[in-house]
Amino acid sequence: MRQKRLLWLCLAAFLVAVSLVVPVWNQTSNCGGNSAALSQVVQIALIARLTAADAPDHSFRFDAAGPDERGQLAHYASSHWLGSARFLVSRSPVEAQGRLPRCPIVVCDRPYRNVPRQWIGSAPPTHAIAYSDGSYGLISTAEFAALDLSMFTALDELYPSKSK
Repeated sequence: MRQKRLLWLCLAAFLVAVSLVVPVWNQTSNCGGNSAALSQVVQIALIARLTAADAPDHSFRFDAAGPDERGQLAHYASSHWLGSARFLVSRSPVEAQGRLPRCPIVVCDRPYRNVPRQWIGSAPPTHAIAYSDGSYGLISTAEFAALDLSMFTALDELYPSKSK
């Protein structure tokens, strides 16, 4: 009887230990996914807004970037954290002063589920996006589908990464 009780106690301790360790093995990282995509869209938008601020007409077009900006944009056109994700940039001019209404200027074409981090299950798929007024965030797949993608160009088509 005593051995049986000891066996049950050991089994219970083992199950508790496993229940504490398994979630650690199964956790996803916030590296990559929407964390990386948000970082990329913010950097791309920042390049556009800073270049527009320095331009005589205070505007910037992705398809007419100067040599310095081309090199910077080529660097951000892809990311090893994001696999095949592409960054779509606006064909419209980006205004430095925000004279135009808020509009999307950079969006990641691939949705990710790692942000916001969930304790149970996974977050809904969302796309990283940056706007002309300097704001950025995550949009749902329905909001992404509602964007007029004919107004965007893939950044890696304009400025291929030198590592490709």
